[in-house]
Amino acid sequence: MKCIISVSKTYKHRGNHRHKASTKKFWHVYYYEYDEIEEDWYMRSKQISVLLVPYYKAKQVYKRTFYCSECDTKFWAFVKKRQKEVGCPIVIDYHKIVFQAKKKIRY
Repeated sequence: MKCIISVSKTYKHRGNHRHKASTKKFWHVYYYEYDEIEEDWYMRSKQISVLLVPYYKAKQVYKRTFYCSECDTKFWAFVKKRQKEVGCPIVIDYHKIVFQAKKKIRY
């Protein structure tokens, strides 16, 4: 799973050195990728063409920290630009477990 966090123009060989004025910049996409084997998020980048820039900008998300008042926990989630609220994963999982248990008890 990929979560695009930035699309920008940068130098191909970026680092702590000065570039000539004639050096070209290229479009790069920066994203988090979830590794299912290690169960961890890794930040990656790759160079893209000019034609793919609008596509990746439309898929761009933001990593924001939220607070749940029901279970008093902080959690982070990837959300779209103007999205203000997101459901707490702990509370949602709890409600799913309770609903499934009630469903199984029926005679």
